[in-house]
Amino acid sequence: MQSHRIKSVLALAVLAAVMLIVVACGTPAAQPPVVQTVVVEKVQTSAPVIQTTVVEKVQTSAPVVQTVVVQATAVPAKAPEAFVFGAQGEPVCLDPAVITDGISGRVINQIYEGLVKFDKDTTNPVPSLAKSWTTSDDGKEWTFKLQEGVKFHDGTDFNADAVVKNFDYWANTKNSVHAKQLAAGQVFEYYEAQFGGFDENGVIQKVEAVDPTTVKFTLKEPQGPFLNNLAMFVFVFASPTALDKYGTETCKNPVGTGPYKFVEWKPNEQVVLDAFADYWDKANAPKMKRVIIRNIPNNSARLLALAAGEIHALEGMEPRDVAAIKDDPRFKLLLRPTNTTGYLAFNYNVKEFNDPKVRQAFAQAINKQAIVDALYGGTGLVAKEFQPPSLWGYNPNVEDWKYDPEAAKKLLAEAGFANGLSEVTFDGKKVPLEFWYMPVSRPYYPNPKDIATAMAADLAKAGINVSLQTVDWATYLDRRSKGELPLYMLGWTGDNGDPDNFVCYFFCLGTGDKPLSREGFANDKEVSDILKKAATTIDKAERTKLYQQAEQLIHDKVLRVFVANNQPPLALLANVEGYIPNPTGTEYFNLVEVKPAQ
Repeated sequence: MQSHRIKSVLALAVLAAVMLIVVACGTPAAQPPVVQTVVVEKVQTSAPVIQTTVVEKVQTSAPVVQTVVVQATAVPAKAPEAFVFGAQGEPVCLDPAVITDGISGRVINQIYEGLVKFDKDTTNPVPSLAKSWTTSDDGKEWTFKLQEGVKFHDGTDFNADAVVKNFDYWANTKNSVHAKQLAAGQVFEYYEAQFGGFDENGVIQKVEAVDPTTVKFTLKEPQGPFLNNLAMFVFVFASPTALDKYGTETCKNPVGTGPYKFVEWKPNEQVVLDAFADYWDKANAPKMKRVIIRNIPNNSARLLALAAGEIHALEGMEPRDVAAIKDDPRFKLLLRPTNTTGYLAFNYNVKEFNDPKVRQAFAQAINKQAIVDALYGGTGLVAKEFQPPSLWGYNPNVEDWKYDPEAAKKLLAEAGFANGLSEVTFDGKKVPLEFWYMPVSRPYYPNPKDIATAMAADLAKAGINVSLQTVDWATYLDRRSKGELPLYMLGWTGDNGDPDNFVCYFFCLGTGDKPLSREGFANDKEVSDILKKAATTIDKAERTKLYQQAEQLIHDKVLRVFVANNQPPLALLANVEGYIPNPTGTEYFNLVEVKPAQ
């Protein structure tokens, strides 16, 4: 598809002159009307106004038609009070403990804060609610000194007890709110993944309030990515008062310490946040009085809203529009540093997917380069392993599977499918092969439906016939979490700059080496053991070797098909300043300012 310049959707207002026809009273011999034009200056308007009036002129029997042209004096444009962001879909939940998606995360980033955060456009942890920290020589004890005078949005004090109570909520399955969330169908997926499980199974053995401004963590064993884990967008603190008050309704009642506080969530429309007057970090107080995060799922509709000035910034564009935005002075184009990977995942409860020849057939049937060239707008890169090239655990020696439909057909025949593959055995039942794609654009898949359609066409050439399926975003994620999707598209934006978050999150087995439903029951103990060893190693050079070894094994065994890395584009109006793209997508709107339009 050709790239094109976006045409303006705004039209100039046209003011019509009004002609008033006046018929004079008296004799037919009346003189014709006298027309006077008077130009005056009027303030407090932004456009000329043409008026026509009738006045009586002395010493004539004819009426005078007087046209008054009111010439406007330019009034300085008023700065907006709200920053409006166009999102690709609806948040799933606004409780950071039980989410995994970036759409929810964008809202959470404005409301909540953790002990540390990522600095600007990097994945380097810097102080947030903790102003400093120390660690023991063996890496098993971490002590944090907290900021003083911090309040939650409901007036509750932030202190060491609040930190302890939040970690108990996340980690303790006997915690009353945690237990109620589980009963309501929520899961604490990130905590389990990043800290090795719950209760005694987790790497965090104890969280103690030493005094009101000091909190101490005791770990079962060293954890290389511990500080980066704490900087992730999900390990941020909710008001303990709010947790007790709202219970399982925390998704709709977020209360944090952040620069913006929650006002309302209008389903399928928008989330509204207001600046928090008592925000503790005065140097970084919100520049805008209000933030509105608007749900506009369609890429084209979102871009039209930006062009019309209805929103000030957006994420997710049709690839053909990226170049047009870049060349148009009305807009700014920002690219996040590469930190994403889109993949095709197998559910290992599908009998046929347990054969590596079948999986390799998928890998060689998909023309990834053609997909990236056609559908990523120049911002994509073919992925050959899970980590993007920017991560330090990336293995440059992995050689990707070559696109070869004939080789894919041969592999299928060797696996017993000489006539191709159209049906699979899923949970013991013979069913048509369904291929699920996301209903919303994501950083790693800018247009999931088009990409899925292209992949399906490639697969068909190799004799693999799939039925494309999708469903709303929240249901999609829920079904993936329960292991109910046989073959599906998804992807990952790294959360903390550490390879552990990319690779172990997906391929480390659960407690007792149990395969995880959320990862399609992937079950490779060799890979899992390597990744778990890397997570408990402090030496970076040794960790690098282990992650590279794991990436080679994941490739050779074709545990997944990695499709593309991407630099997700963000489009802003030219008068928006202060937006800093972060590799993790953790971006703070208190830094953003919308200047008066020129």
